[in-house]
Amino acid sequence: MRIKSYAHMKSNSPKPRQGSEYKYEHQRIDEEIGQCTDGEERYKDYPFVLALICGRQNRKAAFTKNGKVICSGVKSNDSWLKTVFTLRARAIDVFFLPWILVTVNTSLWTFLVQVPLKGKFTISPDSWDTLYSLFLTTALAFLLVFRLNRVAIRWWDTRRMWGAIVAQSRILACCILEHTNHDPIHRDQAIGWLAGFVVSAKDNIRNDKIISEDELSGFLTPYQVESLSSSAHPCLEACSELRHALKLAFRITSETPFGVAAAFSSEMRLMEQSLCELINEMGGLERVRSTPLPLVFVTHLRTFLFIYLMSLPYMYAHQWGWATIPMVTITSYALLGIDGAASECEAPFLRNRLNHLDMEQFCSTALSNIEQLVIHNANMQLRVETQTTKPLV
Repeated sequence: MRIKSYAHMKSNSPKPRQGSEYKYEHQRIDEEIGQCTDGEERYKDYPFVLALICGRQNRKAAFTKNGKVICSGVKSNDSWLKTVFTLRARAIDVFFLPWILVTVNTSLWTFLVQVPLKGKFTISPDSWDTLYSLFLTTALAFLLVFRLNRVAIRWWDTRRMWGAIVAQSRILACCILEHTNHDPIHRDQAIGWLAGFVVSAKDNIRNDKIISEDELSGFLTPYQVESLSSSAHPCLEACSELRHALKLAFRITSETPFGVAAAFSSEMRLMEQSLCELINEMGGLERVRSTPLPLVFVTHLRTFLFIYLMSLPYMYAHQWGWATIPMVTITSYALLGIDGAASECEAPFLRNRLNHLDMEQFCSTALSNIEQLVIHNANMQLRVETQTTKPLV
């Protein structure tokens, strides 16, 4: 069942409580996390606030569990030694097959040159230096830099989009809480669906069909979370529900005074702008996921990169000897690793890849901010209520 509103309309406001309304002024309150020395007593007329506080640990545990791979991984701003000796973040599995092929090819040819064909097969590298340095090495350098640069831009664009989603969720939550006090029921519904949009954006971009109930604990009921999970596009459903709740909160009829109707229309337009921004940013994430770089860039680079690496032992095995194997292996790891890094970060939305976006942390931050705003709004209402019930001295 949908949890009741955490505030009541003026006509349903509880009667002033003798003796209890004054102690709240001296109570130790932490508005950041919504705790006080007797929180249940303080928020007993605000069940939505209590639900958010009770669901806080469930949300934190769910986000920590689902995002533990990225959260516990080495970060680029960690110490020098940590970043050098990490293995999981190198995305070796992305280019492992061509790396092994190049190494096997090098080992076989080096063995042939050094054992059965020793002294019988020689190539002067002088005639090939110009070809390698000008047509292959230089061209490959430009292609690798171009590919890595484009992917870095895409990665940062997705991070900016998520930053915009978090920022717009804060702005919209502030507006909803401030401008819909006249209809607390639909206000609470709008806040719940706003949180639902943030979490469903994460799951939708990953193509996850099941949305965690624990991640939305206190914001939405299990039935509402199930409805989001069964939707073809959960983000659009959350936005539709949010917009519908706001429409009911700002309902204008023939009996609505002109000034109130004008204020409602203005406030609704402001909130609609934030809604449009949320949908636009979600669309941007979907474009990054569904639109990889043009195939011609990737296939051209990989074709000549593979030819270059496979031909290295044939050019230098007679000169480098057995050192050809480690030299070519290291060279291929360096060059294939650049292409692998680009492939790894082209669509950074998976939860089990260390180089991908920590979207669980983004959602956790957004929902914590929304919860803080809801609790702060309730505290402001309590403060106003206390001030209005004070006896005149």
